[in-house]
Amino acid sequence: MVTSGNERRIAPKPADGEAGQMPLDHYLRIIMHRKWLALGVWLLVTVGTFVVSWRLPDTYTSETVILVDPQKVPEAYVKATVTGDIRNRLGTLSQQILSATRLQKIIDTLNLYPEERKRGMAREDIITLMRSDIFVRVVSEFGSNQDLQAFRITYSGREPRLVAQVTNQLANLFIEENLKARQDQAQGTTDFLENRLQEARKKLEEQETRVKDFRLKHVGEMPEQQTADLQLLGQVQSQLQLESDAVARAEQQKSYIQSMMAQATPVVDLDDGGQTSSAAAVTKAPSAPKPLVVAKAKLAELLSHYGEQHPDVKRLQRQIEDEEAREAKQRQEAPAPADDAQPARAESPKRPVTPPVRHFNPVLQSELSALDAEIVKRKAEQQRLTSLVATYRSKLDAIPVREQEFAALQRDYEISKKDYDSLQEKHLLAQTATQLEFRQKGEKFEIIDPAQPAERPARPNRLLINLAGTFGGLVLGLMLATAKEFFAASITVPQDIAAVCSLAVLGVIPVILTHADQRLRRKRLVFAAATFVVAALAGGAIFLYRYRTLV
Repeated sequence: MVTSGNERRIAPKPADGEAGQMPLDHYLRIIMHRKWLALGVWLLVTVGTFVVSWRLPDTYTSETVILVDPQKVPEAYVKATVTGDIRNRLGTLSQQILSATRLQKIIDTLNLYPEERKRGMAREDIITLMRSDIFVRVVSEFGSNQDLQAFRITYSGREPRLVAQVTNQLANLFIEENLKARQDQAQGTTDFLENRLQEARKKLEEQETRVKDFRLKHVGEMPEQQTADLQLLGQVQSQLQLESDAVARAEQQKSYIQSMMAQATPVVDLDDGGQTSSAAAVTKAPSAPKPLVVAKAKLAELLSHYGEQHPDVKRLQRQIEDEEAREAKQRQEAPAPADDAQPARAESPKRPVTPPVRHFNPVLQSELSALDAEIVKRKAEQQRLTSLVATYRSKLDAIPVREQEFAALQRDYEISKKDYDSLQEKHLLAQTATQLEFRQKGEKFEIIDPAQPAERPARPNRLLINLAGTFGGLVLGLMLATAKEFFAASITVPQDIAAVCSLAVLGVIPVILTHADQRLRRKRLVFAAATFVVAALAGGAIFLYRYRTLV
């Protein structure tokens, strides 16, 4: 006979035809045999889970969405000086805002984590706890391949209104820090370009001074002055030629006048040694000027007004040449004149001889003096013009050398000028971009969804916790019931007796329950049913509460 009270420590054997495997009904019989153990463990774990989940504090979460508002003015007109990936700047801003100093200020201002501070938690641990409650993430609706356009800031805490206030304060910090960072970067760029512009201006002024000094030092020797030098040289040479022609004409005219004075009979004054002579010197009236002398005087007058190529000058020159040829022929044919006055002059009494004083025509004398003065003046002008010709020629010879020297100076000047112009343009753009940032017309962060106090806690999810505890308690109870069978095996079917004792089973006597056994079984069933109902009602009530809260 097999009863439920007779238990022996035996190793279960597999059924026939299933070597090494337990039949499924064997495990079912074990579970039914250890049902109270499995139910007890399940009930204990379920109730404990309900209690723990109910006592867990509620955690509320608030979040705000910040939009990256692009620049208001098109970049075709004003190009921003603050560039770079917005994700990198967002990471930098997160590090600045989530620094210990900033978070400690927020904690002290809003009196956050009072319980943790009462328990004596270290300041560093409280700041670390707050950092774990803050979460900044990019809005994923815009796609990962596009530029960042918005991001969310989330904060979790136990008081809904305080959590929303902290979230909005963090959002304002992001906006303020981004604006300040952009303004500082724009102003820093402007200051840097301004310093570079001053240095470039100073260098450019030095280059301009060098170029100016070089030009002043080498006036007339610059390449662009070559044409002017050639023109001036031609003019000076023309003037020099004119002066040479004028000197030649003056000397020719002088010789003509001298010849006229030589042919004229002068008035001679004789000195008698202090006594007044009673007889005047013999004076011959001047004869009429010869045609040759008149022609030469007229030629000199024409040359003073016209050049040698003038028709009148050429005609008069031919007449003079013909007259000179005729006079030369007459002098050759005429006999030598007799000197009749020599004997008479020899018979005159001897007395002291004084040099005679000759008086020439005053008009010719004044013309001769004027010609001498003109010749001296024009020769001085010739010397000056000759010096100028040499000067201009030396300048023209120095132009290639000055061109190379000036090219080096000009190259340095052009480089400095180009650098200065580029920096000036960049500085102007940087100033405009800085004004754009200070007037908040550039790229900025804007709150499009402010944080609101949460109406339901985000954590803990009691429904999920209770379901997990219920399922975990059931699995744990089944595992314990099965595990106990391996340590204390029991005989549940007649085949177990045959397997243990190697005896044939003749018959099976069923269990005969007394009235006391039946009452005990009913009590157990009622207790189990009541426990199940209570657990179900509690779970349903919690589920309904959570559902209403969610709705």
